[in-house]
Amino acid sequence: MGLFNLFKKPVKIQDDLFGEMRSMDFKDKSKNYFEGKGYFAPTQSKTDLLIDADIEGPTTAQKEFFIDLQNNFDQYIQKIKPLIEDEFRNWKDNFEIQDFNKEFTLVHLTIPRMEVTPLKWEMAFTTIHDANHHVTIDFTDKEPTGILIDG
Repeated sequence: MGLFNLFKKPVKIQDDLFGEMRSMDFKDKSKNYFEGKGYFAPTQSKTDLLIDADIEGPTTAQKEFFIDLQNNFDQYIQKIKPLIEDEFRNWKDNFEIQDFNKEFTLVHLTIPRMEVTPLKWEMAFTTIHDANHHVTIDFTDKEPTGILIDG
């Protein structure tokens, strides 16, 4: 980002699915993205969204990705629970998630460019088990590939 980009006002759009979003525009157009807070039906709350997209805004394929994620959120949770439990067992012996929806809160979601495969994206959660840290799950396509707990 150049010096003059610091003073450039970001473009805001009102997306029919994601709501109000602010664009972040770079010289290297492949790094452009939109950020905002969107309603995520499975959690019945808004979550931070970062959507890799050109200045025209999120694509139809990205919207379909987001809808599919919401429709299949429980399946994703079942896939990530073992990763989270294994990671937490490094600090808490015999750690086990009792009720994911009460113990973890989705706070951040990235949506990649659909034309770049494999799809690399992430979800981040806060947890009652460690209020000072976020649990970030990396995905490749529909499979979790890594976990990071940081604060």
